[in-house]
Amino acid sequence: MPEGDVKTLSLDELYTEAENLRREFAALPEGVRNEEDGMRVRSMLGRVDEIDGQITLGELEERRARGQLASTRGARSADPAIRSLGEVIVTPQMIEFALGQDTEGVVGDGFRQNFDGQGSLDEMLTRAVSDWGTSGPPNYDPSGSGYLLPVGQPIAPVPRQARLYLRDLIPKMTTTLAAIPYVQELNPTLYESASAVSEGGTKPQATLSFTGAKADPTVIASTLVLSKQLFEDAAAVVQYINQRLPYLVKFKEDNEFLNGSGTWPDIQGILQTPNVQSQGSVNTDNAQTFGAAFAQIENHDGTPTAVVLNPTNAWTMFAKRAAGGSGTFDAGTPFSALPLTIWGVPSYRTRAIPVGSGLVGDFQLGAMIADREQVNVQTYRERYAELNQILLVCEERVGLMVFRPDLFSNVSGLV
Repeated sequence: MPEGDVKTLSLDELYTEAENLRREFAALPEGVRNEEDGMRVRSMLGRVDEIDGQITLGELEERRARGQLASTRGARSADPAIRSLGEVIVTPQMIEFALGQDTEGVVGDGFRQNFDGQGSLDEMLTRAVSDWGTSGPPNYDPSGSGYLLPVGQPIAPVPRQARLYLRDLIPKMTTTLAAIPYVQELNPTLYESASAVSEGGTKPQATLSFTGAKADPTVIASTLVLSKQLFEDAAAVVQYINQRLPYLVKFKEDNEFLNGSGTWPDIQGILQTPNVQSQGSVNTDNAQTFGAAFAQIENHDGTPTAVVLNPTNAWTMFAKRAAGGSGTFDAGTPFSALPLTIWGVPSYRTRAIPVGSGLVGDFQLGAMIADREQVNVQTYRERYAELNQILLVCEERVGLMVFRPDLFSNVSGLV
């Protein structure tokens, strides 16, 4: 195909490609964790997301062209060549399986035919949701423990995710080591090591103090067990889960980088690293307190690159009224885009740091992140096959090296 040409696939072709990808994914060896297979899995899942989006847009366009955008559930397209995603799922074969019987009415495996005598699953698959009234279908529990009917694509909520910051502030490297040795400089401010020398005088000798340190990459992980039906029939929900699980891991990563105890398997966080400087409250004024912490960093030949603090303390400071009764705020007017810097240094807000505490640092020179294994999601079926469940595992393996503890200041007493 000439460069720049894009082939537009029909809905049937998209359905076929999605089915082929599903079969190819199912045929992959379980538990394979090497980089090549990981890249292949990520590529396949990325293509599945693309197909899902193209199918959704294609169906909307077809319905819009026929004035059926608000059509009721269960109505089939007049054109047999055009099938909605719900029509693909609610096939006679699917209904037969769900009812646990074939077309002759012979009962076999599958879901049970009746739900507390309130209607067969066939009715639940074909009746409109509004027909069930305000209480919803039989055995439907809005809390999440009820049945997820295979009638189409459930619309997942927007993932609730706070912004993550530490990984954005600290330089990163990849590693293949299980333990990473590095060197910390303990006393870099030996100004007396150099001096003017008179003719014939003895030149002074510098003394540098180093200590060996080690970063042990640790696994940060989260798991979730899904039903096989949800995993295969509700792609939108699974996509939502695939966004939420990495977020849970990354949020814990922020906590580890800041507060990790250093006792295995915890990372040794910056606030728990020996020789980190400390700065208490100055006149119960947050701005003055941070200014004193900046001076600490600069007096150790560093340049503060960021301030990390809890949102409660940040917004208490930014929303403080200016003195004099003018009605303005110290941070400026709240009705325009504000950089929200502290003495010109960017501020970063995260719940990973306790209320009343803050961290000022030269994050570019003081530390480095070592990625042994970046965040990934793996799918396991074997152990849960008899339960008709699928295990999702999201994990990473990461370490933190703090080269210059003195380039960080642990600020306390914030209001």
